Amino acid sequence: ELIFKDMQIEFEKKLLEFGLSYGVNHNDIYKISSQRGGGNHIIVRLISSLPVNKQIGGSKNGNDDQIIGIFKFKFLASGLESDILVFTFRSTLKTQIEFLIIPADELMRRLIRKYSSSVPCKSVEMVFSLMEDGAVYDTTNISPEGEWYYLSKGFNGRMADDKDMDFTMFLNNWELLNLQ
Repeated sequence: ELIFKDMQIEFEKKLLEFGLSYGVNHNDIYKISSQRGGGNHIIVRLISSLPVNKQIGGSKNGNDDQIIGIFKFKFLASGLESDILVFTFRSTLKTQIEFLIIPADELMRRLIRKYSSSVPCKSVEMVFSLMEDGAVYDTTNISPEGEWYYLSKGFNGRMADDKDMDFTMFLNNWELLNLQ
């Protein structure tokens, strides 16, 4: 609870820093709008990582994961899900809070493709790995062999680059909250 409160405070500071105003309800759902007004707003849901034990959740192949974020959540009822899901986790090396800012429809598209089914009513567990070079990947249920194949860095990057498991473009991408 205390860890989430820190992440919530940091998130709210960032919103103000980017000229956004907000209201929040008891379910950690934010209604965000521009301080300039205009009536445009987006609904954002903040989801914090569970505590992580790197012996259990870290790389099995010596890959350079800096942070592991483990998230458990349920999608809200149809039509009530937020526009954007923000996953927060703390870098143990930099003690800084990182934010994955993902449009809900994009996350849903990737999950449906991954599991070949509809997922809105299910409880979802996701694991994100932030690598030392700043790349972020969905490593949920990845085997040691899969980790080696997809996440080991070769001459041309990683096999996971630019695939559905690559979430790098969402890391601290505050532009996604732009209300213009």
